[in-house]
Amino acid sequence: MPTLGRNDKCHCGSGKKYKNCCLQKDLEKAREAESLPPEVPFEENPAPKIATWKIFVAVTAILTAIALVLFFGFGYSKISWSVWGCGMLILIVYSAFRNEPTVRKEPGDAGNIDFGNRQGIQPVNKKR
Repeated sequence: MPTLGRNDKCHCGSGKKYKNCCLQKDLEKAREAESLPPEVPFEENPAPKIATWKIFVAVTAILTAIALVLFFGFGYSKISWSVWGCGMLILIVYSAFRNEPTVRKEPGDAGNIDFGNRQGIQPVNKKR
């Protein structure tokens, strides 16, 4: 498709040069199209596949089973408590710092304050 030059006749059919007729209108339309955000509906961050409490209970049960096997099966009392204690410490730190999305009821709600972390933020469109 050939481009329209500034000194060519205007595409509206007025007979004037493009620069004296519709150039400014077309430039304004192009600026508006670039400045408008795309129409994307708001989508919450997806929730984790497994809830934190379920992970905590499962890993605690596994660590307890390993510690009991080491304690009663092999007689390693100090090692079994060390394995259980270190595993629980790692589990607690993981649970505390797991990144779960906040629940946001409506646009402008304080539940989605990100403090500069812009990951996963989608534009919000109000329903009118």
